[in-house]
Amino acid sequence: MKRTAWRWLMAAAGLALAAPASADELVLKFATLDVPQAHLNVRVHHPWAEKINKEAKGLFRIEVFDGEALANQGNIYNQVVSNVVQIGWGLPSLAGKFPLLQVAALPYQTTADSEVSSTALWRLYKTGLLDQEFDQVVPLKLIVFPQSGVQFRKQPQTLDNLNGLKVIAGSKITSQIVQKLGGAPLSFRIDEYYETLQRATADGVVVGWTAFNPFKLAEVTHYHLDAPLGGETGYIFMARKEWDSLPDGVKKVLAANSGEPESRAFGHFWDEVVKEGKDNTMKLSGHTLLHLTAAQEKAWHDKIAPIADDWAKSMPGGDKVLATYKELIDKVKAGS
Repeated sequence: MKRTAWRWLMAAAGLALAAPASADELVLKFATLDVPQAHLNVRVHHPWAEKINKEAKGLFRIEVFDGEALANQGNIYNQVVSNVVQIGWGLPSLAGKFPLLQVAALPYQTTADSEVSSTALWRLYKTGLLDQEFDQVVPLKLIVFPQSGVQFRKQPQTLDNLNGLKVIAGSKITSQIVQKLGGAPLSFRIDEYYETLQRATADGVVVGWTAFNPFKLAEVTHYHLDAPLGGETGYIFMARKEWDSLPDGVKKVLAANSGEPESRAFGHFWDEVVKEGKDNTMKLSGHTLLHLTAAQEKAWHDKIAPIADDWAKSMPGGDKVLATYKELIDKVKAGS
């Protein structure tokens, strides 16, 4: 009875239950930050860890820790760098270390899907242009979430602008977008969006359909506008010092399950999630898909597009990073 209760408490805390490691087996803790049944865990993180564990054949093992018992979106970078966990999933924008990586979050630069953008972002990383930002960590996968739109609690009075509306913005660039459109940006973590909208602290949020399943945003937003407002980035990563200390055999297995192919596949997953999130939400009663008129689309573009130019000019190396990223997207689209 006591053993059953202990196992239940561990599961409730979000900790993975696994067989004890042998004396000579290396264990790498992987913090997913999501509940075990989250679609990202079920369809991506868990199968990835299981595949690696099969290939590792006792050389090492990835132990998955779901939930926020060991880390959350706000501290995952520090938890990995300090070796509390060895592998983490998170949003680089929350770490405050990746200003150049935000090239993917610039609005009106591309309408490419996540698979294309994620592949291009990995290739951008491999050019070395982002090395200064990855001085402490090594990415195993890089992804660009599909383009963000605006999700409203109530029907906005107009789509000409966001005047008078308080809108959650998850990054500096998104805050600039909201300001350019006349709204007041609010800063909250993605896991705080639901409560903020539920309490009517915010009128809306700039976010894509990928957030609807894990964060139940269909319960607190009812009017939805698609627009090419940029895509946030995500990564699975390790601390560089821990990576460098790994035996060659361990690195070989991890490398075989990382990099461009994994980033492309991860992006493809998010493209599927967009369709699922949008289709499932719009099947619910009380939800409306909004559309900009041609005139409104031009007005939004004219107000927002300069953000990319300002970013490139103000960011050391920004011009080169932006130009290279756009070139890489075109090459991936062309199949090269």
